[in-house]
Amino acid sequence: MIKGVSMVSIGGRAFRGAAAGFGCLLCLLGSSVGEAATLSVTSPESDHLTISRLSIDNNLNRVILPMERPSFTGGQNPPLEVTPGNRFMKILAEHLSLWTADQTGLALSPDQKKRLREILVATRSDIIGTDAQDFRLVELFEAALIQKHLSPEALSSLNTRIGEIEGREGMRFVAALKEMQAVLTEPQIEILRERKTMVLPTSNVSLTSAFLFADRLLALRWQILMDRPLSPATRTEIDRRYVKARNWLLSLAAEKTVNDRMVEDILNEPFVDMGAFDDMERKAGPLEGKFWGTFLRIVKLLSPPEPFSSR
Repeated sequence: MIKGVSMVSIGGRAFRGAAAGFGCLLCLLGSSVGEAATLSVTSPESDHLTISRLSIDNNLNRVILPMERPSFTGGQNPPLEVTPGNRFMKILAEHLSLWTADQTGLALSPDQKKRLREILVATRSDIIGTDAQDFRLVELFEAALIQKHLSPEALSSLNTRIGEIEGREGMRFVAALKEMQAVLTEPQIEILRERKTMVLPTSNVSLTSAFLFADRLLALRWQILMDRPLSPATRTEIDRRYVKARNWLLSLAAEKTVNDRMVEDILNEPFVDMGAFDDMERKAGPLEGKFWGTFLRIVKLLSPPEPFSSR
């Protein structure tokens, strides 16, 4: 069973803000478990050093990031891991780990193990560069959303560029998974298919983190708008329209969550049914377009020109 793997759609805008519970493939800074355990020993001196270090980090954030606040993307840490590279590599690595485990019973040959490792290394090399580009654009997208004067056209253009990069990254992941599964022999594949009945559906029923990411940014747009000199009637009208639009976005998020969990179940299988996966992805595309299209329309609502029109 592939544990702790979660996945969202591979379509153009599929991965934005998908996040909580994915975990990290490696410990931060490359520490081993044994090394990390020594960090639990504390003293007044070490606490003081930690506070000082955090203070320095916060000061750096104020210099580097817009509006003197830490980025929501959080440097790729949960709960808002907004680019898919780490999740892709985790899925591939956990499949390889299962296949090479003695208790699985595949008895991979040395040539098979070598080939699988080569695929993993080559995929990682490609994804490192693509994911870095994606993260840069996501940061620019977020930075644009917290500016007092926002260009919906520029934001839409950034959204499109992010979708293109994440689409390429998703296709690279799918190609790698197919290539890895093609290394296996038919008897080995049958063993994995028989193990499918041992894999339980995901227990995760959390709402997609795409909504959490989007909703927090919309809250910022709301605060910026409310700082403007608006009449009571205008404020009431904006509030009415915003509540209605946000409820629609939440309903799309609920539908998206169901789809994400179904994809997650497919990718948890010891041998992934790529046909079923492709079917789910075709259904996910229109939903992704609705979700992020609705998000951008709400952003435009919360960034009206002067004077505000209630049309």
